[in-house]
Amino acid sequence: MAKLSTFCYVLLLLVISCGEELIPMIEAKQCNKTWNCKGEDRCRADCQNQFKGTGMCDLVTAPSVPKQCFCVYPC
Repeated sequence: MAKLSTFCYVLLLLVISCGEELIPMIEAKQCNKTWNCKGEDRCRADCQNQFKGTGMCDLVTAPSVPKQCFCVYPC
């Protein structure tokens, strides 16, 4: 009888704790912009100032293609 009451008590606690309303979590979407890179520091600063994001320039590009600044920021 004692085992049955303990089991019922634990089951009741589980039902009560699962019945609480949960707040839905919403993930922030990541957006990005690109523009011609005018230096690593300038890219980082422009991205932070305009979009509150993180910017970085291409490390390696083809000879005829200008380096691009990639800015990733929350939408």
